[in-house]
Amino acid sequence: MDESLSSLEEQARSIERTIPSKSTGKAVLDATIKTAELYFQALHLADKPSDKQRLDARFNELLARAERLKAAQNEQQRPVPTAASRDVLKPPISKRELTTREKIILLEGGRLNGFKFNPWTAPPSSEEFALRDGGLLFTDSSSLPLSPGQLESFDGWKRPQQALPSVHSDPNGQNGAGGAVMYLPEPIDLVQDMTSDCSVVASLCALTSRVERGFPKILRTVVHPFNYETDRMILSPNGKYILRLYFNGCWRRVEIDDYLPSSKTSRVLHVIDRRHPRLLWPALVEKAYLKVRGGYDFPGSNSGTDLAILTGWIPQQVFLHDEEVEPDHLWEEIITQFRRGNVLVTIGTGKLPRREQKHLGLAAEHDYAVLDMSTNGHTKEMLVKNPWADGDVWRGAARRRPNRNDEGSSVDTPENEEMMPGTFWMDFNSVFQYFENMYLNWNPGLFSYREDLHFSWDHANAITNANLIVDNPQFAVTISATGDVWLLLQRHFRTGDYTQETTRENGYVGLYLYACDGNKVISSEGAKIRGPLVDSPNTLLRFKATAQSCYTAVLVSQDLPPGKMNFTISALSKDPVALSEARLPYSQKSSLSCAWTRANAGGNSDSANYLSNPQFRMSLSTAQRIALVLRTVESVKPAAAAKADTNVKILVLFSSGSRITRLRPRDVLAHSGDYRRGSAVVETKLGPGNYTIICSTFDQGQCSDFSLDLYYSSSAGEGAIFCQLPAEGAGRLSIKSPPAVFRNGTNRLLAPLTVLRLSRVSFVARYETVTTAQANSSLFKMTLERGQGPYKEILATSEIDNEEFSSVSSGLRIVDIDLQPSLCVPGTSGLWLVLERLAQGGQGGEDDGVARNNDEILRVEMFADERVELGPWGLGDG
Repeated sequence: MDESLSSLEEQARSIERTIPSKSTGKAVLDATIKTAELYFQALHLADKPSDKQRLDARFNELLARAERLKAAQNEQQRPVPTAASRDVLKPPISKRELTTREKIILLEGGRLNGFKFNPWTAPPSSEEFALRDGGLLFTDSSSLPLSPGQLESFDGWKRPQQALPSVHSDPNGQNGAGGAVMYLPEPIDLVQDMTSDCSVVASLCALTSRVERGFPKILRTVVHPFNYETDRMILSPNGKYILRLYFNGCWRRVEIDDYLPSSKTSRVLHVIDRRHPRLLWPALVEKAYLKVRGGYDFPGSNSGTDLAILTGWIPQQVFLHDEEVEPDHLWEEIITQFRRGNVLVTIGTGKLPRREQKHLGLAAEHDYAVLDMSTNGHTKEMLVKNPWADGDVWRGAARRRPNRNDEGSSVDTPENEEMMPGTFWMDFNSVFQYFENMYLNWNPGLFSYREDLHFSWDHANAITNANLIVDNPQFAVTISATGDVWLLLQRHFRTGDYTQETTRENGYVGLYLYACDGNKVISSEGAKIRGPLVDSPNTLLRFKATAQSCYTAVLVSQDLPPGKMNFTISALSKDPVALSEARLPYSQKSSLSCAWTRANAGGNSDSANYLSNPQFRMSLSTAQRIALVLRTVESVKPAAAAKADTNVKILVLFSSGSRITRLRPRDVLAHSGDYRRGSAVVETKLGPGNYTIICSTFDQGQCSDFSLDLYYSSSAGEGAIFCQLPAEGAGRLSIKSPPAVFRNGTNRLLAPLTVLRLSRVSFVARYETVTTAQANSSLFKMTLERGQGPYKEILATSEIDNEEFSSVSSGLRIVDIDLQPSLCVPGTSGLWLVLERLAQGGQGGEDDGVARNNDEILRVEMFADERVELGPWGLGDG
């Protein structure tokens, strides 16, 4: 009896060892059934309870495996992937000739994390994987780092023969038949454990499910060595594997050895096939990817980025909570291409409280793979997989298969039993409700034309300003025919980027699109499309282009780390498309440096000191379009008031080109709009003539350095004159009067003026304090009078546009009057400077129409060639 039992078991194990070498799914199924039958016969011969239990468990396992194999064969017979849909679409290749600088950028991108990743030139020959007689197995130059948590379980780097058997043993306590394998005809169940790369494992799950749905293997061009006759990955004799991955602007060669991190506990430090732990290729693909990203201590990414690197497929991140995303339209677009095998779908959650995670059965900030999509009437569903080996599944699913028994589980139904552990069906509306992002990776073969452009952007001294983008990288996108155009921006990895230490310091990038004939854009206003700012290395902008048109794409950023960064921008279309650097529509540029100081920071136009702001003269010889760009400059002195939150504005006025002393609305030709943080832009068309430009801050007294750039198109012989005007009273003496206090009932004050020598004098009256200048302030006038009484002579007045009284908000002015000593000698009744307030409803007091809880205090500043004296203010009716 014992001899017959042992003989049957040996026959069963012998057949089982041949299963991995079977070339067809039918042969694998037949061998599995035959093995199960032998174990079943042995079960009837067993007498000992322990033997019966062991053989029964083995028989049931093989029977379940046979059922899965049969189901997989039936699944492969589904009519969904037609012959046409299974055709491998050939991806377009950029034919644009690279500049020397672009070639250098691609070479720079090959040095990463202490390794060298050369651009891919051709598949490796079989000689690279041959093990010579007496030769050693290939070993990489250095091993990859692990996180502190992983090191606690780490048991050394081991070859697959030692690493994989330690993962799991079969129910008999044996290591199973054979060593590592690169192919299994059964469905694959990939899971993660102690690695934080859920996005990578979710990506691999999406890839394997596509193959199981009957589509060609994407990885057939990725992993080498590869047997193209059998269409399978094969083991490397010398332990060396070469993978073709897309990152830093091109396909690159990534070499790895087959050492895997082993664990001294039941936890696993690399991705495994839960059903068949000896399947090696997923761990190799994971290792190659993590070599590019810095090591097994990689903090995680998103599946869209991971799949873009593994496959070269175009990544798109869909923000599911964005109000512009229309679920029905998104579903129709995805499922059409999903059924054709032209899109890979993964989804990611956002931040969730711990209690909500447990209640929902969903993990926070975690990526899930979409294995299948189904439409049944009005019901749209996705088959979702949690890549964590011991993770929960959504508790709201009617059909689900948890990784472990949980409360309310219904896995005992036959329908759920057929599902892979860790999977669940979720209706599309619930996907929008509980997930934050959807990652789509599109087959580039959907397009016929592609053009790539590689460039650098140096952030060493950059000051980010959302409004001013003239210094941002900009590109002209030229389209030959009406149709869809996709623009993909890829940020090149640098050593140290996206690590545990810098995970929150990588900044954000995005793309804006402008319909401006491919010209460079100065201000961010007027964008046709504003793409989202994302912290991932890739962002996609899709738009419908018009035939024979040219657009401008602009790279925008926020909180990027300083230093030089390399990028690649790609344009894809079904019709010819071209990329080039955008050019400014202005051929000339003049720049001035200036500053708001305590003396000239006059504030906005409601301030009495507004006209003391820096002013500039601009003279144009021909009619043309011009642009003025103001930007503040942060001071290196900590105590300086120059800050990025300085709000600024530009005003362009028609004038003689001299300093403006009276601001009239009709003279304003253009302005930069509302006060903006850090910069202001004016773009307008002007005729030939002289103009005055006023640059102001919103708050009076706010000091900051700034630059003012003029862009124009005149030829060299007809250049524009662009210069700063002298400050008000520049080169003259500044003499300030005592305060003129207008109390209730006081509407006229005058002070004697003494001139010692012939002098040209200007007078400016302002409120003593900024807070005095309010909306309900009185109207005033200022006059220079010779004598008082009925025979007085008015020499000058502050009257503006036939308005005798005016607001003091911008100051009252008497400009450049020549005064002689003879005007104030004894016997001439003297010179008097008079300030008069417009009385409303009477001579002040309670009947004055203005409610004045405070006195109104004015002070006059005089700018004179020679010394003049102003006496005390007094009352007088004139």
